[in-house]
Amino acid sequence: MLIRVRAPASELAKRHGQEFAGAVNRILTKCAFPVAGRLVCRAKSFDLPLDKLPTRAEWEAQAKLTNYIGNYARIILARLDRGQRLPTTVPYLVQTWTFGDDLAMVFLAGEVVVDYSLRLKREFDASRLWINAYANDVPCYIPSERILKEGGYEGSAIGSMVYYDKPAKFAPGVENQIVSVVHDLLPHQFSAQHSGVK
Repeated sequence: MLIRVRAPASELAKRHGQEFAGAVNRILTKCAFPVAGRLVCRAKSFDLPLDKLPTRAEWEAQAKLTNYIGNYARIILARLDRGQRLPTTVPYLVQTWTFGDDLAMVFLAGEVVVDYSLRLKREFDASRLWINAYANDVPCYIPSERILKEGGYEGSAIGSMVYYDKPAKFAPGVENQIVSVVHDLLPHQFSAQHSGVK
């Protein structure tokens, strides 16, 4: 017979805290550099377009399903019956903070897929770039073009968008739209080309 002995919660919390502090200290001794530049904050709000909305006949066909898709279709049909219009865009916000030439921080709303981080770190000097997601708002998953083409949970109309109350997946082009706004907001000295980063 196997008997498990559990440490008290306070001991586990202390042990995890020590592990976390140790990891932070290891990073600080290797990667830290002073940030002394003047703070400049910029932001831009814009709309991300949704793809073509399903027709009423398509909603009615989905409403016959007994799963979450059918439930959502019935909710949409009730809205349409009340004369409500379905959204065709999702409001979005990109924000940047720059500290002189020392550091650029990018704040992207939503559950942004990793492709954004990888792309921005290629197009900007990754050693001076800090990317944050879930910033200012969480409207839904924000797929890249790759994810939109592949479909799946984050990029399809019957995946995560149902749970976020969005009537369609995003239209192609949202990745370029978001990245273009980041380029507009960040000073040119942070670009990979300007920094000589390859």
